[in-house]
Amino acid sequence: MTERERAELKHLQESKRSLSEYRYDAQAYIEDWLEWSPWSGSSAEFPGQVEVIEAYTHALRQQHERDDFEAGRVDLADLKYWKPGEVIQNRIRIAAGHTVGKTKLASGLVNHFFDCFPPAIIYTYAPSWDQIKDLLWKEIGTDREGKGLPGRVLETCEIKYRKNHFAKGRATNNAGGTGTERVQGQHGKYLMFVLDEAEGVADFVFQAIDSMTSGGISIVIMLANPKTRLSLFHKAKDRSDTKSFRISCVGHVNVLAGREIVPGAVKRDYVRQMVELHTEVVDQHNEDEQTFTLPFDVTVKGKLLPEGTIFRPFPEFLWRVLGIPPTNMADDTLISVGRYEAAKKRAVNQPAECTSARMGVDVSRWGKDAGTLYIRMGMQAWRAAQFWKKDTNVYAREIKRHALELPASVQSLHIRVDGGGGFGGGVIDKLKVDDDLIVRFPDFKVLEVHNNGTPYDRAAYHDLGTEMYAEASETLRGIRLIDPPESLEADLCERVFAWVNVKGIEVKQLEAKKLFKKRKTRSPDDGDGFVLAAAPDHIFGMRELQTDDETFEGFWGGEISQEQSSFWDG
Repeated sequence: MTERERAELKHLQESKRSLSEYRYDAQAYIEDWLEWSPWSGSSAEFPGQVEVIEAYTHALRQQHERDDFEAGRVDLADLKYWKPGEVIQNRIRIAAGHTVGKTKLASGLVNHFFDCFPPAIIYTYAPSWDQIKDLLWKEIGTDREGKGLPGRVLETCEIKYRKNHFAKGRATNNAGGTGTERVQGQHGKYLMFVLDEAEGVADFVFQAIDSMTSGGISIVIMLANPKTRLSLFHKAKDRSDTKSFRISCVGHVNVLAGREIVPGAVKRDYVRQMVELHTEVVDQHNEDEQTFTLPFDVTVKGKLLPEGTIFRPFPEFLWRVLGIPPTNMADDTLISVGRYEAAKKRAVNQPAECTSARMGVDVSRWGKDAGTLYIRMGMQAWRAAQFWKKDTNVYAREIKRHALELPASVQSLHIRVDGGGGFGGGVIDKLKVDDDLIVRFPDFKVLEVHNNGTPYDRAAYHDLGTEMYAEASETLRGIRLIDPPESLEADLCERVFAWVNVKGIEVKQLEAKKLFKKRKTRSPDDGDGFVLAAAPDHIFGMRELQTDDETFEGFWGGEISQEQSSFWDG
């Protein structure tokens, strides 16, 4: 470097803020020091790099504020970004289409964390050495080159600075050693882990990161073009400490504008080519098949397809363009991903005065399971509360509070409580004799529901739990889900069913909760709470039950006979 170049670099550095001043302004750091501009998404459906940066910054603020509060440096009244008991989403998961800039974004965040949070320890992982060297670390090196930033970027994919302040890239297919020994053991005040091409990153890396992020300030970033729903990358979206983003090629600024605004990023012609190769035009929308429209015209094989043309995507289009992993379980699940996604995005005409509401309560008190309260009112449904290891008094008080906050127009309220596990009975006993609720709602019912109870349609379903999920699938055709938690999609769309024979009739039976829990390492608490609220009234009624030797009136939530149970119960 010549004397003139050194002088120019020194002047440039002096004209910028010190690196410590960019701690909570990663976007400005990237623009000022790395000299490129992150692009912003156009809507909640189409987020961009800026929205991911905001989530990253928020997680950093929350962790610092929590540490200050726990150390007694700030009082409860001083908290702005975090409240005691709030789960911090310091894991950021990005599922994306091709060339939307997810790797460039990860480079910017790695550099920001390294420079603004000393002493920082950063590990980046990818399945192979070529992926580490030619993708993420190529961007990291390019961003830092000639900027006068701390440390040296080495050919071995490292930033060498100090013994307790460094960044390293590692390939998980040849890292040496076995199991978590390859990566575990790092602890420090500031830790960052980046998993690029995360679907191919070995499971032991995810497990090791769990142990290394048990203390200090930590950020985990996971990136992939999602091809499967079986990887730990996909399953990570169910975690409460994970913030998920889907960055679609269709929502990229270059594609929407029809010109190159972000150099080197995806262009509209790529989307056009993929439409030609991996979609077909259909007459009407089908949520189960995840049909879509484009906000611009495209010409395919010489034919102009105007804005609003309906396309049915093939699997290749889903993951390469939309950032959606294709599902291989559509024939084995009661609720499709497409139907669920449509309910999240749907705009509905909510009645000005809703007259009825239904609550679904899944009760749990022990272990990792969480109780949930869902409400369906009019054309909308949402999770109103989540309970961690709370007694029945807390459940009853919270349910009552949400009930009394319903609009005055609501005159009919049915509260459906999961009767399994024995905990629901205490909640039911308190609610059904609550004079405030009885007076407030002319039509007030508290129902104890057993998932293994007799279904309304015994020719179609093995038990009431299966029927609730199937009927909730129909409800999703018309309602809007308001800000659902990440775990709800998996609970509804990945819980499979099997065909079983009951007295010569083939009926559907939902996967037992303990089998789902074994696959997902958690209980489907959100799914169970939602279907209790979403299923229609008629399946929870009274009717005359016929047996071989007697006739009696019973509640459809009652126990089923031993004969009706099967291997599917696990």
